[in-house]
Amino acid sequence: MELSIVIPTLHEAENVRLLLPRLHHAARMFLAPDEYEILIMDACSTDDIARVVSEGGARLVTVPGGYGRALRKGFETARGRYIITMDADLSHNPYIIPQLYSHREDAEMIIASRWIRSGHSTTEWTRTLLSRALNMAFGFALDLSIRDMSSGFRLYHRRIFDEVRTEKMNFVVLLEILLKTHMAGFRIKEIPFHYHPRKHGGSKARILRFGMEYLGFLFEGWRLRNSVECADYEDRAFSSRILFQRAWHRKRHEIIVNMVRDCESILDVGCGSSQMLNALPQSIGCDISLNKLRFKRAPFRALVRADASQLPFADASFEAVVLSEVLEHIPNPFTALDEAVRVTRPGGDIVIAVPEDKPWARLIFGVYRLLHPDGYGSRHRSHPTRSVIMTAMKERGCTLAARRGLYGIESVLRFLAPK
Repeated sequence: MELSIVIPTLHEAENVRLLLPRLHHAARMFLAPDEYEILIMDACSTDDIARVVSEGGARLVTVPGGYGRALRKGFETARGRYIITMDADLSHNPYIIPQLYSHREDAEMIIASRWIRSGHSTTEWTRTLLSRALNMAFGFALDLSIRDMSSGFRLYHRRIFDEVRTEKMNFVVLLEILLKTHMAGFRIKEIPFHYHPRKHGGSKARILRFGMEYLGFLFEGWRLRNSVECADYEDRAFSSRILFQRAWHRKRHEIIVNMVRDCESILDVGCGSSQMLNALPQSIGCDISLNKLRFKRAPFRALVRADASQLPFADASFEAVVLSEVLEHIPNPFTALDEAVRVTRPGGDIVIAVPEDKPWARLIFGVYRLLHPDGYGSRHRSHPTRSVIMTAMKERGCTLAARRGLYGIESVLRFLAPK
């Protein structure tokens, strides 16, 4: 099955009666009849929805509960490689579906958006004002560039839901899906569409309640967005709104880049989603987190998923190896040092960023963990300091070639591998 169209309903028989023929017409513009399915996820309606669905060539699935539960059941039931969700009330024009499908290779989630250029909404001004206000507020608070986060007219790649799990029961599930999809490193794209008033019946979303539910999710969403688990955590730190964090990351970036920029082959161990790969396009990025590698994918960029303690490269493969903010996240950082030495060519560079063991540094990291409990500071599994690393590298036959301090709380060390 190529495409599944999932439509949550509650007392929408009259609208579904009009919608289904149009859906079939739109889908058959680019698919054969056996390549798509239409799933009506109905919340125990008392109208004649069963007969309408049967006569309209769709499949009815009864799902007691809210909108979020209907979507989850739809994702589980759908057989298509791609899944489109939309409303049943004819506010979502089915003839946009071919356009959504045509963008399927551009991103893993395609949103039909009212609020980007060429998009529009013809609903009453109160709903328009609330939608714009909520989307602007969440866009700023969560630092996301998506303009229409509350749009339920979307195309998803099925593989998203191999990783993304949702919990919300109401319309907030749309924001939850979007945020967790972004956290997983999947791409999100918006295309314009015009939102129309419903044909029959009344909206199931009450404006005030709708707004309060979204605001209730704000803090939870903020925690998720700023978690170290988020795919673009390191990327955002480079342009952080927190001036000290931005200065810290950029200074470290500048120091490391200047140390290895002339090397032809570089391995960035624990690269995450940092800007290092942009500054050093000749490097190979290596990280254990699939979502961060997925976020950093780009043409001609080499990315490898691997553990820093067991690098999948031959001996003496690289002219330079970088370990920035890596060692403190490994239970036994010395195994990572052994691997770094092994894959570096004789006389090559090994660059390590490591915390300082000073009261000032410990205080800064403590405050950082307190203010940002889901950040990197809370994920330290070991505590290697500059003196410990310098001793360990000397034991491995490496020579210290340069040391640059970073605001007194971190040092960047450049070693030469044994010849």
